[in-house]
Amino acid sequence: MTTDKLKDIWKSQKLSKIQFSETDIYKMIHTKSASIVKWIFYISIIEFVIFILPTLFLDTSDVESEIGIESFTKILNIINFCIIMPTFIYLFYKNYKAICVNDSSKKLMKDIIRTKKIVSYYVFSQLTIAAILIFKIAYKISLSDNFLEQIPSDFNMNLFWVIAVVFTLFFIFIVWLFYRLLYGILLSKLNVNYNELNAKDV
Repeated sequence: MTTDKLKDIWKSQKLSKIQFSETDIYKMIHTKSASIVKWIFYISIIEFVIFILPTLFLDTSDVESEIGIESFTKILNIINFCIIMPTFIYLFYKNYKAICVNDSSKKLMKDIIRTKKIVSYYVFSQLTIAAILIFKIAYKISLSDNFLEQIPSDFNMNLFWVIAVVFTLFFIFIVWLFYRLLYGILLSKLNVNYNELNAKDV
């Protein structure tokens, strides 16, 4: 039974032959919330695997070396794949285990809020890394001999940076939409559960 029907259950159970106690309603919300957090954990693992595979099997060192970002990319990948993403995966798993414990509604509400915050922090970290990488590439290109030889002598470099900023914002927006689709649906369902608990204080 989906949580968007819980409000109707609250209102109509006096007229129904089947009576749902507050404990029953809480258990349904608890089960649904645990399932959602579990899927957030699973998706983070799948995302980690998909993102790390190209770095393991695709050799981009020549391109990176030509631009001059090979060392920078390696450091950024180590930070992201060895520290940031594993840390958030662990936090998602920890939240899932915490929410599985049959606790009070107030504790469940705190777990839901914490999960939403951690997802927000995770998305922000990935958007920040993407922005840093794009600006680093743009900076290296602006200093490369090939670029300087090909542009007209009267070329305004301010225009180059305006284009770089616009492209970065567009790319970040696309990545944000990806995460919005990936995690937003689950977080919206989790938010419904929170509102149900908050409204009824089960």
